[in-house]
Amino acid sequence: MRRPALLAAAALCAAALCAFRPYDQRARARAAWMTVSSIKTGLSYYLEVAQDGAAVMREEARGRLVTRRGAVKPQLVKDFFREIENSEIVNSQNVKQSKMVFYRGDVLKLSAYISGELTRTEAPLNDFGEAFSYAFGEVKKAASALPVERSLPGFLRAVPVRGDELASFRDKAAVDGEVKVVETSDIDKIKPLMAAIKEPYRLVPLDEAALAAIKDFVKARKLQGLRTLFYLPSTRGTFKCEVLEAFRAAPAKKK
Repeated sequence: MRRPALLAAAALCAAALCAFRPYDQRARARAAWMTVSSIKTGLSYYLEVAQDGAAVMREEARGRLVTRRGAVKPQLVKDFFREIENSEIVNSQNVKQSKMVFYRGDVLKLSAYISGELTRTEAPLNDFGEAFSYAFGEVKKAASALPVERSLPGFLRAVPVRGDELASFRDKAAVDGEVKVVETSDIDKIKPLMAAIKEPYRLVPLDEAALAAIKDFVKARKLQGLRTLFYLPSTRGTFKCEVLEAFRAAPAKKK
């Protein structure tokens, strides 16, 4: 009887370690990451799940910021991924912003791999269908029960810069009419930074060493912005990169 119990314990430990995988590994689990925001309340939360069960949830409310990390049942993720792949909205990528003019519910912004291609979908959560909503709800419920992460310094997120914001950046950053592009080989020396621009909108976990390396990188290359919010022009495009907190205690109540 002891052997099955030991095997189960080993599997559980392995699943938990998956949530803390370094970002310079060559083989990475398939994943989906998303932000759910409420137009009515203005509140939002971030949720990420991988095929092996690794999960991250980051939410902020009433001044308190909490990140949860660990592993959920892989079957829940498998069911959720199946609904993502079957979703008409995700596959059509034909979501009109006008549909949300009078909408006041939750909005889902989802990044996922479909047929090997990274896609980005934004639409009202209730438009994804009943089966999708159920699978999503089960994953969210499991992630909400994960232990609170208190030791992680933060995350790095990269968002593509386009349109008027890109034009404004170029006007401010151009020297003699040109914006100096940072070479990919230089970016690749900072593994979390490279991971962030390869997979926009994903929260890449940072340890203290990575956080210091990013700050030095920004300073050395005189990138526009601050050390925690800066613009990175690269051969992959221009990105707005932001270092985000992972945990913040609620402010003390005034007596």
